[in-house]
Amino acid sequence: MLIGDKVCLGPFLEGDTPVLFNWCNSLDLVRSNGPYRPMDQIKFNQWFSGIGADPTRVFFAVRRQQDLRLLGYLQIVDIQPASRSAEIGILIGSPDDRGQGFGQEAMQMALAYCWRDLNLDRVALSVVGDNPRAIHVYRKAGFELEGVKRRASYLDGRFHDVTLMAILRPDGM
Repeated sequence: MLIGDKVCLGPFLEGDTPVLFNWCNSLDLVRSNGPYRPMDQIKFNQWFSGIGADPTRVFFAVRRQQDLRLLGYLQIVDIQPASRSAEIGILIGSPDDRGQGFGQEAMQMALAYCWRDLNLDRVALSVVGDNPRAIHVYRKAGFELEGVKRRASYLDGRFHDVTLMAILRPDGM
């Protein structure tokens, strides 16, 4: 488990499944990443049981350090060892838990993990639609704007731009 001042990053537990299932089926949470498609319990169970089986992904539960309450998750996906690159994404589930620095610290810890444990050189992410708050958080973590894919995502009845950002491994790491 990776332990910070505010959050811990670690494995999912069986008791996390009801919360994760609700997040996967929350229109508001899903809408920021892609089209909403409800997930039934069978598909959810298959997804959950396969989380650790794919070598191109690492999923972390983001927990509040104080009491280990599940706050969200962070995923490192499309890990490419040859090019030493991957994509990263984070979700803090409850609106009450956002804006408190949990996601910022989790992202910093995950990036240190990417450099140290996965030996990556580049980590990218994408932001769907107009989300200045997310872009601000990612810039604060060191991500730089790489471009915008215009009208690349169709959500909620209209097209949205997708902002592409990335961070490179700091020198000396």
